[in-house]
Amino acid sequence: MSVLANKTLELLPASILPRLIALFASTTPALIAEIQQHAASGNLLAMAQAAHHLKGSCLSLGAENMAELCTELQHKGEAQDKLGIDDFIAELVTSYPVTLAALQQTQT
Repeated sequence: MSVLANKTLELLPASILPRLIALFASTTPALIAEIQQHAASGNLLAMAQAAHHLKGSCLSLGAENMAELCTELQHKGEAQDKLGIDDFIAELVTSYPVTLAALQQTQT
């Protein structure tokens, strides 16, 4: 799976894309931290809600890989299934800078 769905980015108005990318850059670290915190405390429903929120942001910018990871975390949280959560979170943490760099690259 590619980091970005270029088709999604092409559908966004070029005039607002830089603001959307900046918003993604400024809000995503806090959402990832929230996901980590809720997972660590065992509050899987709250983790699922945070993952759902981040998934929406990712989908709106075509960040497919991150959205898929958020979907997995959301489903696991809703099912109260702790198995594999740490691995999904680690991959999400690793994917974020790569995704942000790819988004920023679209602006050059």
